[in-house]
Amino acid sequence: MSQGRTRKQALIVLPGLTADKAKRDSMLHFFAQNTPYAVYVPNIPKYRSLKRCAEWLGAYLDRIVRPERYHGIQVLAFISGGFVFRRMSCSRPIPQLEHAVYVRSPIQEMTLERFHERHGSILLWILRGQLALDILALDQEQLGFPPASSGQGLIVETGISKLARSMGISRERVPPAAWEPDTLLPGANDIIRVPESHDDVYTSISALGQALYFFTHRSFRQSPEHDQWLNHEDPG
Repeated sequence: MSQGRTRKQALIVLPGLTADKAKRDSMLHFFAQNTPYAVYVPNIPKYRSLKRCAEWLGAYLDRIVRPERYHGIQVLAFISGGFVFRRMSCSRPIPQLEHAVYVRSPIQEMTLERFHERHGSILLWILRGQLALDILALDQEQLGFPPASSGQGLIVETGISKLARSMGISRERVPPAAWEPDTLLPGANDIIRVPESHDDVYTSISALGQALYFFTHRSFRQSPEHDQWLNHEDPG
């Protein structure tokens, strides 16, 4: 956690399955240096089930973050971190939640499915934990998004990670429906696609900066790509 117990706002960053300690530390440093927030970047225990991860996150909030100390909470959630946050929020939403930004990657999410098909559950569990297996088995439509009083934003990765490339996955191989905003974050206040892959999104100043911009403006920085995506054109 960054120093800032007396700050009025907090930022909780929920990393995905591939965020190692170096990437978590990099995000903590970036946000602590560039925001007025008290910053928290928990290491979600991926070898637990989705249910247990959600319970763990709830206990982390109660014990470490203590949301009642803050006037407002911002959340930045990367893929699996978003699923854990949404699962937790089913039973214990954060009343102080102001903004939530979700980072999704249809390419990376398809990669998880293909890896499981090719290598099976045991190897996937060894590398990515029970959380990955539970996410694959999840009916995502049954897991809602908790309301955020000042808005929700969606960042979509369009780059191809090394693992995705090694498995022959490209943007064109992802079903068009997987790119639909209503699939990724229904009712998003703003949506932007970024060129980063899942390999580099955690350390990309540009991508992380988009989240910060949304927390302040309730929108992302404008660009031709932004306008194209809002028109729901094919991101390939």
